[in-house]
Amino acid sequence: MFLPLIVVMLAFGVTYMLSNAARGRFAAAIARARRERAPTAHTASEIAQAFLASEGVTDVEIVTHDGIVTDFYDPARKRLILRSAYVDGTDLASWAVALHEAAHATQQGEQLTELRWRQSCIRLARYAPMFLAAIVVTLAFLKVMPFKLGVLAFGALWIVIFLLNLGSVATEWNANKRLQRFLDKWLERHPAAREKLEEVLSATATREMGDLVQSPRYFFLSALPGTGKIRPTKPKTPES
Repeated sequence: MFLPLIVVMLAFGVTYMLSNAARGRFAAAIARARRERAPTAHTASEIAQAFLASEGVTDVEIVTHDGIVTDFYDPARKRLILRSAYVDGTDLASWAVALHEAAHATQQGEQLTELRWRQSCIRLARYAPMFLAAIVVTLAFLKVMPFKLGVLAFGALWIVIFLLNLGSVATEWNANKRLQRFLDKWLERHPAAREKLEEVLSATATREMGDLVQSPRYFFLSALPGTGKIRPTKPKTPES
């Protein structure tokens, strides 16, 4: 068991560092972009609505939600869910997140199926590690399973979850690709802002790769009873 344990722990270390790098890359990109004003006076919600209108999508609501789980598109309810700082933001960070998530609303057919699978992989990365850790600790404490075997199982499942997350990230790149025609027209006279926005969009596409290392935060602050609502209950319409 010693050799498999070493191999799994090495792979665990590599995937942990990659996940943490994705988290750090997004945080750094957002911090820089928050200081950059958008080239036009539109808020992030307005630019998202403009993009959706250009794609003929008129049935998506923009909803404000300042919970632990936010900034995503809900295909079942056709809601674009954003934190309040992004909804009313006029900086490039707000634009990037709002546009990226709005692009998911244009994914239909096979792409919609892939989006739903992608979201399942994200939920797995956020909640499964802590659940698995609790099982391993409990079984080891009850002496039902040797602790080393539990560590091996946890590490192996962690790696599988990472690979599932990585394997579905193409859906995020597809969302960014769907923005290009709109951005070509909207930012035609603002090439510098376009370049900076593309940098943030790139980091946004891989940000959920960092959810694996943030599993304790998601588990304890959004999964346990009494930790708050994951979804908002009141949609924010343009007239509200």
